[in-house]
Order: sequence, then C-alpha cells, then structure tokens
Amino acid sequence: MEKPGKTTIVFVGGGHAHLYSLKNADQLVRVGANIILIGPERFHYYSGMGPGMLSRIYEPKQVRFDVQAMVESRGGRFITGTVASINPTNKVLVLDSGEKVGYDFVSFNVGSYIPMDLVPGAAGEAHPVKPIENLERVRLDIIGGIKNNVPKILVIGAGPAGVELAGNIWRLVTEHNGKAEIILASSRDDVLPNLSYKVRSLAHESLVSREIRIVPNFRAASMNKGIVLSQAGDAIAYDIAVLTIGIMPKQIFNTSGLETARDGSLMVNNYLQSTSHPEIFGSGDCITVKGKRLDRVGVYAVRQASIIFDNIMASLKKEPLKEFSPQQQYLLILNLGDGNGIFTRHPFVVKAKWAFTLKDYIDRRFMSMFQVSGEAEESQEVSS
Repeated sequence: MEKPGKTTIVFVGGGHAHLYSLKNADQLVRVGANIILIGPERFHYYSGMGPGMLSRIYEPKQVRFDVQAMVESRGGRFITGTVASINPTNKVLVLDSGEKVGYDFVSFNVGSYIPMDLVPGAAGEAHPVKPIENLERVRLDIIGGIKNNVPKILVIGAGPAGVELAGNIWRLVTEHNGKAEIILASSRDDVLPNLSYKVRSLAHESLVSREIRIVPNFRAASMNKGIVLSQAGDAIAYDIAVLTIGIMPKQIFNTSGLETARDGSLMVNNYLQSTSHPEIFGSGDCITVKGKRLDRVGVYAVRQASIIFDNIMASLKKEPLKEFSPQQQYLLILNLGDGNGIFTRHPFVVKAKWAFTLKDYIDRRFMSMFQVSGEAEESQEVSS
C-alpha cells in the first residue's frame, strides 16, 4: 500500500520508454515517492524481436521483461489492469475493472493497437500483430497447419512489420520441413512504401526469391470465411491471416479532457508533458510531440526513456526539466528471416548477413540492460 503524505507517481504501461524509470524506481522511492505501475500483465514484450520470436530465432523468455518483478523489487506496486479513462481534474485514473487510482504525476507509455473494425470481419478471421505475444498463437496455427496440408498464410500490410513477418513465417515453415503459400498484401504498389526505392527493391527481391507472393494495390475491405476482398473487389483466399495495418494510438485520451492530436494521441511538449496538464507525461506510440512529425518507431521511445525519468525526478525536486531532442535520421534494420538484414540509415542501404548480426547484437544488448528480474532463467511460457 502507498504511504500517506508521499507523492504518488503512476506509470501506465511497461513499454520501452518506461523501462528506464522502472529500473530506477528505487531512486524515486528514496526521494519520497509512492510508485505504481499499471499494466495488463507482468511481462512486456520487445516488439523489435517479435518476428524473430515467431520463427524461434528467439525464445519468448528472451524477448520479454518481467516489469512486475522489476517495479516490486524496487519498492513499487504493480496493478494488473488497463486504464479506461482519466479524470485530470481530480487526478484519478479509472481502470477497466472500475478500480480508481489517484496520482500526483502520471506517465503514459501504452503504445498502439490494430483497430480490427478497420476491416469488417477481421476480428473473427485474423490475428492482429499487436500485442506482440499474439505471434505465439500465429506460430501454433502455422505449425498445426503445415502438418498435413499446404496452408495459405496471408499477411495484410507490407510495412516493416509485414515484411519481417512474411520472411520469418517462411523461416518457421522451412525449419519445420513444411510447405505453405505465403502471401503479402500491400495497399500500395510495392512493399515498404515509406522507405527508399533501394530498400523496397532489396526487400521485394528477397521475398520473391523465396516464393513469397506479393499482391500490390490490395486495400482490404472485408474478411469472411477464409476470403478477403479488396476495395476494388479482388479476392485472396487464406487459411491463416495476420493483420498489420491501421496501427493507432490507444484511445484513452480524447475522451478525458486532455489536448490530443487528430489521431487521439496525447499532445505533449518538448519535455514530454501534456500540453494541457503538466503533471501528465507521455512517450512512445501514444503521443504526438507538438510541432514535430515523428515516425512511430521504437528508437524514439527508447530515447525518450531517460527524459521521462529525469523530468519526473525534476518535477519532484522542483528543478528545471530536460527537452527531448529527436534525431532527424535514425537507424533501421529489417530482419528478413533468412539470416540477412536490410540496414538503412539515409543515405546508406545494404542487405547482408552482417546487418542482421548487428541488429541481433543491438537487440540483445538492449534486453540485457532491462532483463534484471531473472527473465533469462525463467521457463514460464505465454498462456494460451
């Protein structure tokens, strides 16, 4: 229980941008704060290694953090649940269970989701790529499907997530000595439409060389009984489908009287504070930094992590806050699933095995920094 008379700091979500604060929560406790973490479950999965988890380059325990153990071992409290609404006037969070949690300061790192109603019928037909642990169910479906059949496996959406998933589905099928028809449907005329021509061509060539079929200009309109129809009336049959399109920030801010962007994300300033309520902080996919247009990629969440911690600490001590200054160019490495990666940082682009080796090194190093609660030794698997 929280100690009366102390400042209560609530972290909503155990994502990338909160890991630094959770790991250093004991420092906040020492300066007189009650720490609460609210999350849907004890583990947080690192999205950058999700496709590799699907193909078993990595075991699940290698790509997740025990955020409950992390905060509890440092003097904080973990509450299982999700925030349904915010009352910023009374500084109260209302959980999906109806429980109310008060705060003096609160920080949100709740990520994004796939709105399944974007494609009518998808909720009963497809696996959304988020949360990342959904990929364990995709894996089981694929392994079951290839035992005695040649299933049609469809990935809808050909951005980075879709390309990595298609490549790692190929790896999963191949390593289980199975056969499958793997289809990647793109709403544009090629894969990776927001990246450079060279990245697109390298990814396209890699997938096609492994007989992964790319269907261009296919905007999914409906799904029903193993058939997806496009807005133009074209059809693709599937046995297993994964949806990666339409990623949206969690919609908990725009009904709470907070300033938000048009997509419902929390509007924050350069200090990652709510522009309307300075005791509220935010980071990662669920925010928009006012006056800046940032891609929703993990590199920004990771770079925001120390800023969130420093600014919450500064708020406690009534000291000046630090600004978040995003870099203009960032490194992106795609895991193609065949041992190769595509390395891109403008203007340099290359496909090579060393590129995946570098990604693997960066990812494992990041995990080692925050797997501080025995994750590497635990054997508990994701519940079905």
